[in-house]
Amino acid sequence: MLRQGSGGADGYRNNLLLEHHLKPPIIVDASTLGPCHPMFVVRLRLFIDWHLAAGREVRFVPPDDAVLAQHLDSMGLTEGLPASMTMALPSRKSSSSALLPIRRLVTHNDVEDVSLAATEALGQLAREFVVWSDPVYMAVSELCSNALQHGRDALGAYVAADRIEGESRLFRLAIADLGIGIPEHIRAHHPEWQDDTAAIVRALQRGVSGTGDPQRGNGFAEVLDDAMKKLLVRAKSAVELDIRSSKGRVVVDLLDGRQDARAGRVENPRRGTWITYTVTAV
Repeated sequence: MLRQGSGGADGYRNNLLLEHHLKPPIIVDASTLGPCHPMFVVRLRLFIDWHLAAGREVRFVPPDDAVLAQHLDSMGLTEGLPASMTMALPSRKSSSSALLPIRRLVTHNDVEDVSLAATEALGQLAREFVVWSDPVYMAVSELCSNALQHGRDALGAYVAADRIEGESRLFRLAIADLGIGIPEHIRAHHPEWQDDTAAIVRALQRGVSGTGDPQRGNGFAEVLDDAMKKLLVRAKSAVELDIRSSKGRVVVDLLDGRQDARAGRVENPRRGTWITYTVTAV
């Protein structure tokens, strides 16, 4: 039996029980699940799809809380899964904060569709959200393209987003893949950068990539520059970009015209790359 996490609000831990015996079925027990960050929902669907793709039986126990079950449904957690894994929900209008249900990205057409869907959804909300549409399109497009291009995993990449309204307005985007990860990609051309966190820090700089092409490797820098110009200056907002891959983690904060980076390490190595992009009204 594998028990994974308890508590936490950063999208990487929650009240979820995963039972993983030597033989299937894999049991995902979400009966006591708490409020979910979109990254947690993305990771959970990626976990389920990874096992299903390997031919393993997966059993899903939905949340006891009807509101949370409605939210997970709105986030598309069980969309397209076997009927035995879907949730029986009351036929009422959802008040979920879901903005962009989970999407699996396999082609670059998928990236364009997701980018447009995210900005169109923001455009239908209050005026305070509408001003975020242009830089959010840029962030979704660039970050999803990177995940799809560099992930190199058969499952592709997964993305979802939600929003929180009220005094503390938030837009939260989560992107994940099970590919080779940023450090391994960077080390293809820079083998000297053996520390995973240092490799991620380098990846934030312009012209740094695993291809050796100086015209490539500008994605993260362009996302941050665009956010600085359009979100901090024009929309008076704050931005956080949290990147985790293998044993490395870097969090970039944009606030009051400044860019600060915090580097750390992940105790348990993570396959692939896990990125959250958060915009907050200040």
